[in-house]
Amino acid sequence: MAKLRIGALPDDRPVKRTITFTAAQDNLLRDYAAAIAAQDSLADAPLVEKLVPLIVERFITTDRGFRSRKKKAVGLSETVNQSGSKRGETPGDTSTKNHPTI
Repeated sequence: MAKLRIGALPDDRPVKRTITFTAAQDNLLRDYAAAIAAQDSLADAPLVEKLVPLIVERFITTDRGFRSRKKKAVGLSETVNQSGSKRGETPGDTSTKNHPTI
């Protein structure tokens, strides 16, 4: 059977977290929600519970330091040196080369 182009679907089930904010942080979140309501001409401000996941996602996905560390971590795990050995292998090490990964 031919392999499909789309692989396994991501797990998109919600995960419930309980977090605590200081009064100052809560005020900032409420002010931010009010600013969104004013910007979008909404009658009511969005719920803080709806905003926090969006704020966290935007923060993490736009954090350059996090992205560069993530790219480096992926790059290090796949790095092959000039001798053809993977990182952590010595050039004469054949322990993983002769045994296919299952």
